[in-house]
Amino acid sequence: RNKRIGEPTVFTVFRNGVEEDRPAVELRDLPPICPRWLDVDYHPEYLILGALALVPLAQNHLLWYKECPSELRATINRWNRRWPGDRDGKEQLVLLVTVFAHELTFGYRRGWRVVETYNGTPVTSLRHLREMWHATRGEVVKLNEGKTDSASKKSSNIFVRLGLQSDEDIVLDAAAAMDAEPGVLKTHAIERSSFIRGADP
Repeated sequence: RNKRIGEPTVFTVFRNGVEEDRPAVELRDLPPICPRWLDVDYHPEYLILGALALVPLAQNHLLWYKECPSELRATINRWNRRWPGDRDGKEQLVLLVTVFAHELTFGYRRGWRVVETYNGTPVTSLRHLREMWHATRGEVVKLNEGKTDSASKKSSNIFVRLGLQSDEDIVLDAAAAMDAEPGVLKTHAIERSSFIRGADP
Protein backbone atom coordinates (compact mmCIF):
# COMPACT_ATOMS: atom_id res chain seq x y z
CA ARG A 1 0.00 0.00 0.00
CA ASN A 2 1.02 3.62 -0.34
CA LYS A 3 2.79 5.24 2.60
CA ARG A 4 2.89 8.80 3.78
CA ILE A 5 6.16 10.69 3.88
CA GLY A 6 7.97 9.87 7.11
CA GLU A 7 5.84 6.82 7.89
CA PRO A 8 8.06 3.95 9.11
CA THR A 9 8.23 0.63 7.30
CA VAL A 10 8.52 -2.79 8.95
CA PHE A 11 10.19 -5.56 6.97
CA THR A 12 9.30 -9.19 7.67
CA VAL A 13 12.08 -11.64 6.82
CA PHE A 14 12.17 -15.43 6.77
CA ARG A 15 15.19 -16.88 8.64
CA ASN A 16 15.80 -20.44 9.78
CA GLY A 17 12.20 -21.32 9.03
CA VAL A 18 10.82 -18.48 11.16
CA GLU A 19 9.30 -15.15 10.16
CA GLU A 20 10.85 -12.16 11.94
CA ASP A 21 9.74 -8.55 11.98
CA ARG A 22 12.71 -6.23 11.74
CA PRO A 23 12.87 -2.85 13.51
CA ALA A 24 10.88 -0.14 11.75
CA VAL A 25 12.86 2.12 9.42
CA GLU A 26 12.04 5.30 7.57
CA LEU A 27 12.75 4.81 3.87
CA ARG A 28 14.42 7.69 2.08
CA ASP A 29 15.73 8.32 -1.39
CA LEU A 30 19.35 7.24 -1.72
CA PRO A 31 21.42 10.38 -2.41
CA PRO A 32 23.06 10.04 -5.82
CA ILE A 33 26.75 10.88 -6.03
CA CYS A 34 25.88 12.96 -9.10
CA PRO A 35 22.95 15.17 -8.01
CA ARG A 36 19.95 15.55 -10.26
CA TRP A 37 18.07 18.83 -9.90
CA LEU A 38 19.69 22.22 -9.68
CA ASP A 39 18.50 24.22 -6.64
CA VAL A 40 16.67 21.13 -5.34
CA ASP A 41 19.24 18.55 -4.30
CA TYR A 42 22.30 20.63 -5.12
CA HIS A 43 23.35 24.25 -5.50
CA PRO A 44 26.05 25.77 -7.72
CA GLU A 45 29.57 25.35 -6.37
CA TYR A 46 32.88 25.99 -8.07
CA LEU A 47 36.62 26.33 -7.66
CA ILE A 48 38.98 28.39 -9.81
CA LEU A 49 42.43 26.83 -9.70
CA GLY A 50 44.77 29.08 -11.64
CA ALA A 51 43.03 29.15 -15.02
CA LEU A 52 40.93 26.02 -14.49
CA ALA A 53 37.26 25.94 -13.48
CA LEU A 54 36.09 22.93 -11.50
CA VAL A 55 32.59 22.02 -10.31
CA PRO A 56 30.85 18.99 -8.78
CA LEU A 57 29.65 16.65 -11.52
CA ALA A 58 25.84 16.69 -11.71
CA GLN A 59 23.28 15.04 -13.96
CA ASN A 60 22.25 18.50 -15.09
CA HIS A 61 25.46 18.59 -17.11
CA LEU A 62 23.90 16.00 -19.43
CA LEU A 63 21.71 18.80 -20.78
CA TRP A 64 24.81 20.39 -22.29
CA TYR A 65 24.61 17.97 -25.21
CA LYS A 66 27.36 19.44 -27.38
CA GLU A 67 29.94 19.85 -24.62
CA CYS A 68 29.18 16.77 -22.53
CA PRO A 69 31.06 13.78 -23.99
CA SER A 70 29.50 10.33 -24.06
CA GLU A 71 32.15 9.00 -21.68
CA LEU A 72 31.01 11.51 -19.06
CA ARG A 73 27.43 10.36 -19.47
CA ALA A 74 28.56 6.79 -18.90
CA THR A 75 30.51 7.88 -15.79
CA ILE A 76 27.40 9.48 -14.28
CA ASN A 77 25.29 6.38 -14.96
CA ARG A 78 27.95 4.03 -13.59
CA TRP A 79 28.53 5.94 -10.35
CA ASN A 80 24.84 6.54 -9.64
CA ARG A 81 24.30 2.78 -9.59
CA ARG A 82 26.73 2.41 -6.69
CA TRP A 83 25.42 2.34 -3.14
CA PRO A 84 26.60 5.06 -0.72
CA GLY A 85 28.87 2.58 1.06
CA ASP A 86 30.50 1.51 -2.20
CA ARG A 87 31.79 4.82 -3.52
CA ASP A 88 35.47 4.61 -2.56
CA GLY A 89 34.99 7.29 0.09
CA LYS A 90 33.84 9.85 -2.47
CA GLU A 91 31.18 12.42 -1.64
CA GLN A 92 31.22 13.99 -5.11
CA LEU A 93 32.82 13.58 -8.49
CA VAL A 94 34.72 16.69 -9.54
CA LEU A 95 34.48 17.94 -13.12
CA LEU A 96 37.07 20.09 -14.88
CA VAL A 97 34.49 22.03 -16.85
CA THR A 98 36.54 24.85 -18.39
CA VAL A 99 40.16 25.55 -19.26
CA PHE A 100 40.35 29.34 -19.55
CA ALA A 101 42.57 30.82 -22.24
CA HIS A 102 45.78 31.86 -20.48
CA GLU A 103 49.49 31.35 -20.95
CA LEU A 104 49.40 29.16 -17.83
CA THR A 105 47.20 26.62 -19.61
CA PHE A 106 48.61 27.01 -23.12
CA GLY A 107 48.27 23.71 -24.97
CA TYR A 108 45.63 22.26 -22.64
CA ARG A 109 42.18 21.63 -24.12
CA ARG A 110 40.80 19.09 -21.73
CA GLY A 111 37.55 20.51 -20.46
CA TRP A 112 34.75 18.16 -19.42
CA ARG A 113 36.99 15.64 -17.68
CA VAL A 114 36.55 14.05 -14.27
CA VAL A 115 39.40 14.92 -11.90
CA GLU A 116 40.44 11.76 -10.08
CA THR A 117 43.58 12.81 -8.20
CA TYR A 118 45.45 15.88 -6.94
CA ASN A 119 49.19 15.28 -6.74
CA GLY A 120 48.44 11.57 -6.49
CA THR A 121 45.81 11.87 -3.75
CA PRO A 122 42.32 10.65 -4.70
CA VAL A 123 39.84 13.54 -4.80
CA THR A 124 36.73 12.87 -2.70
CA SER A 125 34.86 16.15 -3.22
CA LEU A 126 35.26 19.71 -4.47
CA ARG A 127 35.80 20.83 -0.88
CA HIS A 128 38.57 18.26 -0.48
CA LEU A 129 40.20 19.50 -3.69
CA ARG A 130 40.03 23.11 -2.49
CA GLU A 131 41.60 22.17 0.85
CA MET A 132 44.52 20.51 -0.95
CA TRP A 133 44.92 23.48 -3.30
CA HIS A 134 44.93 25.92 -0.39
CA ALA A 135 47.54 23.78 1.38
CA THR A 136 49.70 23.99 -1.75
CA ARG A 137 49.21 27.76 -1.84
CA GLY A 138 50.40 27.89 1.75
CA GLU A 139 53.56 26.01 0.79
CA VAL A 140 54.24 28.52 -2.00
CA VAL A 141 53.71 31.49 0.31
CA LYS A 142 56.09 29.98 2.85
CA LEU A 143 58.68 29.30 0.15
CA ASN A 144 58.48 32.89 -1.11
CA GLU A 145 58.97 34.45 2.31
CA GLY A 146 62.03 36.63 2.18
CA LYS A 147 62.23 36.71 -1.61
CA THR A 148 62.42 40.20 -3.08
CA ASP A 149 62.63 39.36 -6.79
CA SER A 150 59.07 39.39 -8.19
CA ALA A 151 60.08 37.19 -11.12
CA SER A 152 61.28 34.42 -8.83
CA LYS A 153 57.98 34.54 -6.95
CA LYS A 154 56.08 33.68 -10.13
CA SER A 155 57.78 30.31 -10.45
CA SER A 156 58.48 27.60 -7.92
CA ASN A 157 59.46 23.98 -7.68
CA ILE A 158 55.99 23.22 -6.34
CA PHE A 159 53.60 21.78 -8.88
CA VAL A 160 49.94 20.85 -9.09
CA ARG A 161 49.18 17.65 -10.96
CA LEU A 162 45.54 16.90 -11.71
CA GLY A 163 44.94 13.30 -12.71
CA LEU A 164 42.10 13.13 -15.21
CA GLN A 165 39.88 10.20 -16.06
CA SER A 166 40.89 8.63 -19.38
CA ASP A 167 43.25 11.49 -20.25
CA GLU A 168 46.72 12.77 -19.57
CA ASP A 169 47.41 14.73 -16.39
CA ILE A 170 47.38 18.52 -16.24
CA VAL A 171 50.49 19.90 -14.55
CA LEU A 172 50.75 23.53 -13.41
CA ASP A 173 53.41 25.47 -11.56
CA ALA A 174 51.64 26.35 -8.31
CA ALA A 175 53.17 29.83 -8.01
CA ALA A 176 52.29 30.64 -11.62
CA ALA A 177 48.73 29.41 -11.02
CA MET A 178 48.42 31.68 -7.99
CA ASP A 179 49.73 34.61 -10.01
CA ALA A 180 47.31 33.93 -12.89
CA GLU A 181 44.20 33.59 -10.74
CA PRO A 182 43.37 37.29 -10.09
CA GLY A 183 43.57 38.08 -13.81
CA VAL A 184 41.35 35.14 -14.71
CA LEU A 185 38.74 36.21 -12.16
CA LYS A 186 38.77 39.79 -13.46
CA THR A 187 38.65 38.81 -17.15
CA HIS A 188 35.69 36.49 -16.68
CA ALA A 189 33.88 38.66 -14.09
CA ILE A 190 34.03 35.96 -11.41
CA GLU A 191 33.44 37.43 -7.96
CA ARG A 192 35.68 35.10 -5.99
CA SER A 193 37.96 32.14 -6.49
CA SER A 194 35.58 29.55 -5.04
CA PHE A 195 32.20 28.95 -3.49
CA ILE A 196 31.22 25.81 -1.60
CA ARG A 197 27.86 25.68 0.08
CA GLY A 198 28.05 25.19 3.83
CA ALA A 199 31.69 26.22 3.95
CA ASP A 200 31.47 29.80 2.62
CA PRO A 201 29.20 32.68 3.67
